[in-house]
Amino acid sequence: MILVNADKINKSYTEKPLLRDVSLSIHEGEKIGLIGVNGTGKSTLLRIVAGVEEPDSGKIVYTNGVRAAYLPQHPQYDADLTAGQQAEKYMAQIAPDAPDFACRSMMTKLGIRDFEARMGDLSGGQRKRVAMAAILASGAELLILDEPTNHMDNDVIAWLEDFLVKYKGAVFMITHDRYFLDRVTKKIFEIDGGGLYVYEGNYDYYLEAKAAREDMELASERKRAALYKKE
Repeated sequence: MILVNADKINKSYTEKPLLRDVSLSIHEGEKIGLIGVNGTGKSTLLRIVAGVEEPDSGKIVYTNGVRAAYLPQHPQYDADLTAGQQAEKYMAQIAPDAPDFACRSMMTKLGIRDFEARMGDLSGGQRKRVAMAAILASGAELLILDEPTNHMDNDVIAWLEDFLVKYKGAVFMITHDRYFLDRVTKKIFEIDGGGLYVYEGNYDYYLEAKAAREDMELASERKRAALYKKE
């Protein structure tokens, strides 16, 4: 089943287009990594798919009843709330009917045990784990994660990897941790030159397939140049 479909998404912040006619579908249970060099629009595309930013043109359509939970790189927070209160606030936005204990149980697994700690006193990594706890405990059919391993220690990363591999819902994420990406994902979306390329495999497969694609493009360009010179 298709959870969400993006059709001909365009986005620009300057005269140069950032995303050009990007179309994609995310199916039930898929684990997808979004990659591309810095500045190509990865986080922008994630926000558009999550519904927190509007495209200049094109549309995003979710299947009825499908819930998405979005983790930005830098989640917004209230410095005066406790970690427990902030987590409950996040959860209320995503899954208001979820049991109260679910989020706090997930916080413990992510290494946040002092629920009374003030958000303003936590480190950036700790604050992100509070937000992540609500995201992971929400039971959403689609998790949209922007750099989930940033500022995380190895034990938390290993736990998160295992959680996402076993997660029954779909995952759409950006991460610069190629080993994490390789172990969790089964499909790669690459943004290059404003367009989207799809690779049906993990990161290692992507490296091989991209090299083959670039070789074919180079061969085609040489053939065109030779024909032009001949004519």
